[in-house]
Amino acid sequence: MYQNKLFVCTLAFSLFCSLFIKQSVAGEKKNADYKETISVLQNLYKSEVVAYKTYSRFAQKADAEKHYSVARLFRALSESESIHARNFKTILNELGVEPKRFPEPDVRISKTKKNLKWALKVELAEIDTHYPKLIQRIKSEKNEEALKYITYAWKSEMQHRDMIKKMQGGLRFFYGTIVDKLKEAKKYHVCQCCGATVFTLPEKCCVICGSPVSMYKQVK
Repeated sequence: MYQNKLFVCTLAFSLFCSLFIKQSVAGEKKNADYKETISVLQNLYKSEVVAYKTYSRFAQKADAEKHYSVARLFRALSESESIHARNFKTILNELGVEPKRFPEPDVRISKTKKNLKWALKVELAEIDTHYPKLIQRIKSEKNEEALKYITYAWKSEMQHRDMIKKMQGGLRFFYGTIVDKLKEAKKYHVCQCCGATVFTLPEKCCVICGSPVSMYKQVK
């Protein structure tokens, strides 16, 4: 009787070890298949976390300086970037990987006018060079989820650029012009699926990912 129990326990343990080894090998193979994709997602996750924290603090500064319309814009950008970070973390988790830990970002807060200039510079750089290079880098690994959500992030960054570009002329000449223009944008809506950012809700579905309009959240 004892020998039978021992045999059953040994067999069960052997099966468990075999399954564990197979899962580990499968995980290692998956990671090897998506080595570049994982690397890109890790970098993007970090940059999006830094971005949403930066814009959040910029919004607080704009509020303190009573530039409430600019603060609304920064809050919308922060919300969008946080969704990108969440999406990249989710894909990493699906690949069996945790996002790398990194130190709390050292966000340098200046006056709102300077913060706007910085935001414009960063958004233009990301759109024109950063995202296209990253997409090209992982195309050959054919991870459809990663390609899809990185493309969503890229398209929403284009929206950010267009919003900030409206301020560019005012930045060069007279800051009050920027504030006046932004007063028109009293409400921002951000898609909780892809981070799309709009002034006016679309009629049927998200302009980037096609999700129902109900997925949009108004940024307070």
